[in-house]
Amino acid sequence: MCVGIDEIDADHKKILSIISSIIEAIDTNANAEAIEQHFSELTFYAATHFKHEEALMQSMKFGDLIEHQQTHQAFLDKIPELKEQILNSEYTDSTEQISQFLYDWVIEHILISDMDFVHAFHSTVKHSLSLKTIFQRTSEWLSYRVNISKRLLITSLLPIIGMLILSFITIKDNYQQYKNMQLLENLTHIVQQVNSLTHSLQIERGLLSSYISSDYKRFSKALTARQYKSNQDIDEFLTLLNSRMALLTEPTLVKFIKSTKIDIAELITFRSTVMNSEITDEKMLADYNAIIAKLLSRVNRLSLIEMDAQFANNITAINAMVGLKEILGQQRETGTLLIDDHLTKPELINSERYKQLYMQLGMQVNAIFVFNYSATTKQQLACANLCNITEHKAFINKTIADFMLQPETRQNGQFWFIQLTNRIDGIKLVTDNIIRDLEAKTKLRLHKLEQRFYWVLILISSIVIFNTLLFTVLYHSVITPIRRITHALKQVTLGRYNQQINDYSSSDEIGAMYDAYETLRRKLLQADMSKSMIKRQQQSLLDRRKERDKYRELASRDTLTGALNRRKFNHILKQEIGFAKQDKQKLSLLLLDIDHFKNINDNFGHAGGDQVLLDFYETCFKSVKSSDVVARIGGEEFAILMPETNSAQAKIIAERVRHNISELKVAYGQDHIRLTVSIGLAQWHERDSLNAQEFITHTDKALYQAKHAGRNCVKISSL
Repeated sequence: MCVGIDEIDADHKKILSIISSIIEAIDTNANAEAIEQHFSELTFYAATHFKHEEALMQSMKFGDLIEHQQTHQAFLDKIPELKEQILNSEYTDSTEQISQFLYDWVIEHILISDMDFVHAFHSTVKHSLSLKTIFQRTSEWLSYRVNISKRLLITSLLPIIGMLILSFITIKDNYQQYKNMQLLENLTHIVQQVNSLTHSLQIERGLLSSYISSDYKRFSKALTARQYKSNQDIDEFLTLLNSRMALLTEPTLVKFIKSTKIDIAELITFRSTVMNSEITDEKMLADYNAIIAKLLSRVNRLSLIEMDAQFANNITAINAMVGLKEILGQQRETGTLLIDDHLTKPELINSERYKQLYMQLGMQVNAIFVFNYSATTKQQLACANLCNITEHKAFINKTIADFMLQPETRQNGQFWFIQLTNRIDGIKLVTDNIIRDLEAKTKLRLHKLEQRFYWVLILISSIVIFNTLLFTVLYHSVITPIRRITHALKQVTLGRYNQQINDYSSSDEIGAMYDAYETLRRKLLQADMSKSMIKRQQQSLLDRRKERDKYRELASRDTLTGALNRRKFNHILKQEIGFAKQDKQKLSLLLLDIDHFKNINDNFGHAGGDQVLLDFYETCFKSVKSSDVVARIGGEEFAILMPETNSAQAKIIAERVRHNISELKVAYGQDHIRLTVSIGLAQWHERDSLNAQEFITHTDKALYQAKHAGRNCVKISSL
């Protein structure tokens, strides 16, 4: 078992020699002095060897130095424990375990533990620092850390890892874009529905305003038709919101749907009461404006959702047009109310509503500016003059001048309403066209993303299939022969030397492994005969050892009762006194003498006396604790040693033994023999410094006291 380092090999040989001497001393029952000498040598040479190893590991900066130091110290700490077990043990199993431990440690230390750092040592000495050395070390590290199956797998995967990563990134990007497009598609539907609903509400608001201001005589038919259309738009919008609620996960959009459903509920409640209550036109307009403004405000927040910049601009442009349309609607209702007030021109110009008209114009200009900033050139051209700030301002000013800034008799609220309604309808038409165009672009983009996703999946599937086929071929060409030879080697380790490999004829590295295996198999077959002879010799030695151990066990037992004999009892007593001194524990002793045993022998013969002794021992054994020791130390004298038991506890057990003996009926032929026992009890105390013989003597005095007290009783020694 050489490792290739002279100093380490010399240490190993010396330690092996010492361990062999220890095992031989155990087998031959050598005296304590010889065992002490062997263990002293083992401690010294093991410590010296460990210092040599640790110095070598430290010089080469070995990574597991601390772990090796810990195992070295653990063995040095174990040596005194092993020595004490051998010196104090009377059991063969214990000594055999110590021998086996030393043998196993030698094998583990030299063949496993030391081989790790020795391999690293040879690698360090062998290689110098160069590019070739670095390459070799990397290769060795890889072969040590990664098995050959994984290396083949890595080799197969490396050419396509880059492509797989690229495909993954593409799929991830495609998926994110697809989600964004789906989100945008839902946003477009929602914005379209909001546009349609708010437009219907704006018309309804205007008609209702005119209806109220004309004393409920005009616009009745048109208002009824518009309210029916608004009801349809509300139902469609609710259906859309409910259908999207279960599909969407975007938090902002989910929150929007929940809030909007609350707004729609408020709208339905408001519209159901507005016709059945006396309400001023200003209050009615304010309530309508608040509801529509709340809807548009929620839609405007949807543009904050993370999405493609181009589509975000489209949503912003659409929201701007919807907002422009709403402000125009408010301006339409404000102007209608202003005309219906029948004010003179000076009164009209100075009124708050007139000022409000121009505030609303400023808001319209801002909405047009936002649209022009966010919209594409195509969308701006589609909007044409409707989205031209100068033209729009001129249109509003001209409409105000034509239908409002006239003498009271020439002011015309109906034409004012129609002019702004036409403008609102034109803006709605443009908005609808933009939304339809956005829907078409979204669907086209979704279709392209789906196609790209399928193509990427096809590409990845092709790569995976090709890689699997390639790996399978490489795997079977390399791993299968290696597995065969590995299986054959395992069979050889089990003693099955008939595993021949004849189906591989290549001259490559694997073929060389097959040839080496066959050579090994034949050599082992040659050695098998020698091994059989050695096994027979070992079995013979083992049989002799078992026979010797059997005689040792018989020598420690009383041949009649099976109880421990006096020699074994004295040995255990010394041990227990030592334990009591060391652990500061209690120890009690009972001495038992069968009363009038001579009369039993005289009346029933020695055979009857032997039966009494047998039943007496069995009763004592069953009456005490499992940790107590029962021994026969004379003809009819017995002793019971009680570890970890004080005198009070021992007194209880002694009384139980005495009672059980007095109740005992020993069956002998047709007779039943009755007997009693006298018991002396003593507790060992450290302060008395009693040795084993003195302890027995004090207990024996208590036994004599029990006899003189009339027998069949328990007496405690007064130490």
